[in-house]
Amino acid sequence: MAQDRPEIRFHDEISSEWEALHRSRTFKARTAAMFELLGNADLNDQRWLDAGCGTGTLSRLLAARGCDVTGVDASPEMIAAAHGRPADGKLAELLTFRQIPTIANLPFADRSFDGVLCASVLEYVPDVAQCLAQIHRVLRPGGLLLVSVPNRGSLLRQSYKFAHAASSRISVRPLFRYLAFSRFDTSHAAMQSLLRQHGLTMLATGFAGSPLPPALDRRPAVGTLINILARRDD
Repeated sequence: MAQDRPEIRFHDEISSEWEALHRSRTFKARTAAMFELLGNADLNDQRWLDAGCGTGTLSRLLAARGCDVTGVDASPEMIAAAHGRPADGKLAELLTFRQIPTIANLPFADRSFDGVLCASVLEYVPDVAQCLAQIHRVLRPGGLLLVSVPNRGSLLRQSYKFAHAASSRISVRPLFRYLAFSRFDTSHAAMQSLLRQHGLTMLATGFAGSPLPPALDRRPAVGTLINILARRDD
């Protein structure tokens, strides 16, 4: 239940702010950097899973490219907000949202999807490897995974973690509250190895996520996220 899982409770609490956050300059830039990895790939008529869809912001971007998108999330409030967002005509027909307990146990048949999007989700799950195994299972051979994970090498993320730890000692609402639940971070090399262990080949990567200009944000020592495009090869 959500009340037993503080990371879900946290996302329930911020669900009403999520769309506004995605309209901010920083979030628009990080989304653009992630989707750049897809380039001009033709996604029309493909079936995609948005694993950890929140209020469906990125699901709608995929649907706008012609995908049939199923968005899942463990937060009931996020899913309620996703259902509450208006979508016109064809776009509405391409979007399905449902609440599930965890992406570590996806309720879909093997090889169900042409692509999986998993944006800033793996840091909140207790078993990253199990989630990747499930993503591999539901991807068809040759299917794509577009994923973002926290960048362990980011000096900015390290400073955020320090500020969170320090402010936690003096305030019940510390700075960067999400870091109380965002536990997993990784390096490019470690993530490449982890993906390979789960039958996924890294095709392209980039760094993003900070509020700094792109010339700095895209540097490995600055960008707080690693964006990755991978493929199921078997």
